[in-house]
Amino acid sequence: MVGALTSCRPTTQKEIVVSIPADGLWDRYPTPEAVCGLLDTIAWAGFNSIKVDVKPVVGYCEFESSYLEPMRTMKTRPHAHENWDYAETFIREGRRRGLKVSLTCAVFPLGAWQLDDGPAFRDPAKDGWFCTEYLPDGLHDIRESRRQGVFCFMNPSHPEVHDFVLGYIEELLSKYEPDGFQLDYCRYNNINCDFSDYSRRAFEQWLGCEVAAWPMDIFTFASADPNDIVPGPLYRQWIKWRASVIQGYVREVREIVDRVSPRTALRYWGAGWWQALYTTGQNWCSPSSSEPMDYPWAADDYASTGIADLVDYFELGTYRPRVHGPEDPESMEFDLARARRLVGPDNIVYGSISAGCPIEEAFEFLYENADGFSFFPIDALRKDPSLWNVFHEAIQKANTPR
Repeated sequence: MVGALTSCRPTTQKEIVVSIPADGLWDRYPTPEAVCGLLDTIAWAGFNSIKVDVKPVVGYCEFESSYLEPMRTMKTRPHAHENWDYAETFIREGRRRGLKVSLTCAVFPLGAWQLDDGPAFRDPAKDGWFCTEYLPDGLHDIRESRRQGVFCFMNPSHPEVHDFVLGYIEELLSKYEPDGFQLDYCRYNNINCDFSDYSRRAFEQWLGCEVAAWPMDIFTFASADPNDIVPGPLYRQWIKWRASVIQGYVREVREIVDRVSPRTALRYWGAGWWQALYTTGQNWCSPSSSEPMDYPWAADDYASTGIADLVDYFELGTYRPRVHGPEDPESMEFDLARARRLVGPDNIVYGSISAGCPIEEAFEFLYENADGFSFFPIDALRKDPSLWNVFHEAIQKANTPR
């Protein structure tokens, strides 16, 4: 880390964000003083905005909540932040340094087998809340999974989950009124969920008829690989319905923001590879998009389930190895151009990167061509302190009059 730095960041015209995750096996910022030191370094580097994760996939929270258990009950974080408010400290101290402060929540996960922890595994009152995965050998509670990338996602179609999720989001926004609120993991975990009775009934109601062969009319499997699916007669309708469920949540969160914290900007992060996100129910395009939807999984009016018109900022995950290449689907330039077409000219699109790409080149391109820039996660800067100087110089250069 850069040591003993004062807040002397240059004035910037665009938002330059760095993300501060909360999930992990250790307490990154154990005291308010540690938070202040981090924020001093962030401001010195030239970032003018932070996103602070206050509910990671493990399911505990870093804010005062009547819905969620605090992070200090996590197995590896006993008594963390026991006598001070983590979210409030970041907001107060961040604003003192001229930083915008957004809070982020992993909306549906409530546990992680990778961490052997989470309310999903310890609160029997929530036993019926979790997704049912449809796998080659049958239906399984998602909490039983030990596959990489699978977390304990709650079932969006469960009425108690609906009230719980919107309840803690409204509680958070009412109490803290942050500059921004970002929806993370506001989706299904994978193509294999949810196949519970709740989802079957909701899908049938949406469809207007019963599903004769459940779940085979949705898809079957060609092998023992859970991703090796064979679409059934209702596959495209199922894909559209799941996207409409997520759209419904984003719409309700939009209403909550407008009602209880209207100064808060609603943000949504989505990966740049839009054409693959249908497996999770994510459709970040505009409902009025004219971009062709000529995919085998897409219903003719799939665009109608888009959420771009419901959010203030859409953050595009341009996590690509190459920056330039308008015809290169593995480039940031390709992703950004497609996102512009999908969300339309009236929506704000940020570009986000992580470590592992040419950072200076990526920053320059995205700062120039996107509406804002975001870097994830701050841990990469902690592991390689030289990156603080890389950003400091790149941001100064971007804001030097030419």
